[in-house]
Amino acid sequence: MTNELPSNPKHFQSEPDNILELDISSTKNLQIGYHAETVFLLPSESSLLVIKEYIGGLSGTEYYAKVNANRFKTTIRYGRREEVNRETFVEVFLPENWHGELSLSSQYGHITTEHDWEFERFAAETNEGAITLKSIKAPRIHLVSPVKGIRLEKAEGFADLHSVSGSILARHILGGGKLATSGGSIFAAFSSLNTIVECNTLNGDIEIALPDSQGMKIDGITKTGEIDAKPEGLTLKIKPGNVKNITGILGEKPFQDVRISTINGNILLR
Repeated sequence: MTNELPSNPKHFQSEPDNILELDISSTKNLQIGYHAETVFLLPSESSLLVIKEYIGGLSGTEYYAKVNANRFKTTIRYGRREEVNRETFVEVFLPENWHGELSLSSQYGHITTEHDWEFERFAAETNEGAITLKSIKAPRIHLVSPVKGIRLEKAEGFADLHSVSGSILARHILGGGKLATSGGSIFAAFSSLNTIVECNTLNGDIEIALPDSQGMKIDGITKTGEIDAKPEGLTLKIKPGNVKNITGILGEKPFQDVRISTINGNILLR
C-alpha cells in the first residue's frame, strides 16, 4: 500500500513570488491554510517562521498570504486566487524549538514533511490532496485526507486519521489511535499502546501489527472477508450470515481495547 504524491510541484518554479517572515516565539496556536498549493513543512534556519510562496508568478499584495495575529494565536491564509493551480506550492520553514499547536491545511494541495517534529497538538487537513509525514510527536495527531489518503511513518501520541476513498498507512505508532476510511485499506503497526485502538473501513482490508508483551482486548469483525490472526490465544467465531468475529485477551493487565471492523475486506493481525 502506498500513498505517493502524484507529482512534485517544485519542478515548475524555482524562485518564490513572495516571502513572509514572522516572529512566533509567543504564539501558542499557529494555523496555516492554502488553496491548491502543496504545503512543504521544513525546519527554519533562523528563529523566525518563514513562508515562501510559489504561486505561478502572481504578483501583488492581494495574492500574498494574509496574517491575523494576537498574543497567542496566529492565522495565515492564502491571498486572492482566480483558479485552482495544482502546480503552486509553499515552503513553511518552522523553528525547530517551537512546539505549540500547529494546524496545516490545503483545499486541493498535498501536505508533506520529511522531518521529525514535536508539538503540543498537530493537525493537517486537505480535501483533495495526500498527506505524507515522517515523524510527529504530539498528544493528539489529527489528519484528514478524504481522497488521496494518508501516509505516516511515525506517530507518538493518539493518531486520529481519517479518509473516505483513500488508504491509510501508519508504520510506527506509539500510543493509540482511531483510523477510519470507507473505500480504502488500512495498515498500522503499533509499537506500544497506552489507550484504545479503533480501525474501521467499509470496503478495504485491515492489517494491524500489535506490540509484543502488552495487555490487549481484541475484537475484530468482517462481514464478507476472512480473518488471519498470528497471535495465539484468540477465538474465531462464525456468526449468522457468515460474519466472522475474532476476540480474546492478549498479555497481562492493564488491557487496552483493540477494535477492528470492515464490511467487505479481510483482517490480518500480527
